[in-house]
Amino acid sequence: MTKTDRLTQLFGKQIAQGEFEPASALPSEAELCERFDTSRNVMREVIKVLSTKRLIDAQRHRGLFVMPSEQWNYLDADVLEWVLEKGVNPSLVRSLIEVRSLIEPTISRWAAERATAVDLVDIEASFNLMAANPKNVEVFHEADIRFHRAVLVASHNVVIQQLSDAVGALQRAIFDYTFQTGIEHMDLTVREHRALFDAIRCKNPEAAEEASRRMVTRTASRAVAGLDKAEGVRV
Repeated sequence: MTKTDRLTQLFGKQIAQGEFEPASALPSEAELCERFDTSRNVMREVIKVLSTKRLIDAQRHRGLFVMPSEQWNYLDADVLEWVLEKGVNPSLVRSLIEVRSLIEPTISRWAAERATAVDLVDIEASFNLMAANPKNVEVFHEADIRFHRAVLVASHNVVIQQLSDAVGALQRAIFDYTFQTGIEHMDLTVREHRALFDAIRCKNPEAAEEASRRMVTRTASRAVAGLDKAEGVRV
């Protein structure tokens, strides 16, 4: 990782986690260079990157400002990870769950229509890793994320494919609220993924869409229930 990458991570995380208030003015470029002990060239590159993530508004002759939080690019995996690292944001997570529930069934339909032999190998490998590790939570969860990423890639929609990192970041963020131990739950999760893989493999778009809808609906219900419970505890 370069110095620019490290500083982008550090400064971006500070903004996303509230060290600088949204919609507030940032220190000048010279002050930021001193704060982070870096050169103007590096600082300018960092500002440019964070501007593309819509964390910073950098306009000539106006100075630097933190963008209002509702304008941040939450489909950027870095932004999503930085925000959620400090603690789950219920409103943001609910919004992301709604988007996932909206798009994943359609993505699965497209995958059933368009998946290549290579795509099927990737999806099956991820499924097999899940099925073989019901007692290894970490491996199971990472395989689950890989499974959904492989399905998304199999949609062969270049715009949708750019969401793969964000979807994975969301899955990691809500894992504590959606994961249930116990053989019955693990068996159900494996069966749901098997049904989706089979539908894609058999090129059955309707079955793939329905299998995905059942899966994301159940996940969304658990996530919302978990968030409600967590908010109740905080109150």
